[in-house]
Amino acid sequence: MPDSYVMHMIVQTLLLTLSLLYVVPAVTDGGVAVRRSSFLRGALGLVVLALGNKILWHALVAMGAMQAAPTAIFTVGVIAWLVNAVVIFLTGKIMPGVLFVRSFSTSLGASLVLMLCGWLITWLI
Repeated sequence: MPDSYVMHMIVQTLLLTLSLLYVVPAVTDGGVAVRRSSFLRGALGLVVLALGNKILWHALVAMGAMQAAPTAIFTVGVIAWLVNAVVIFLTGKIMPGVLFVRSFSTSLGASLVLMLCGWLITWLI
């Protein structure tokens, strides 16, 4: 891997962790927040969310849910939003010491905020 790619991934991960620590709790009014606002806990939460997204996406593909190409093209943003929300919600329930999630509706809001932050970070870097 080129050094620039590794540096890009490190910077993107740092910025997404900061958005999980500060932006998401501010927008969701504390409905989704990293416990004790630790940077390491935020990074751990982000790693768990990424792994959960990968596992859930592969499960959806294996079940054939993403095989209908025209439907997948038009709804991939909505499906990604819902998958992220489910993963955030489950992470909060499985690892309550790392991530606090008040309800599924707040995980929907957090998912939207993280997606927008991710797109903005990718666009800026």
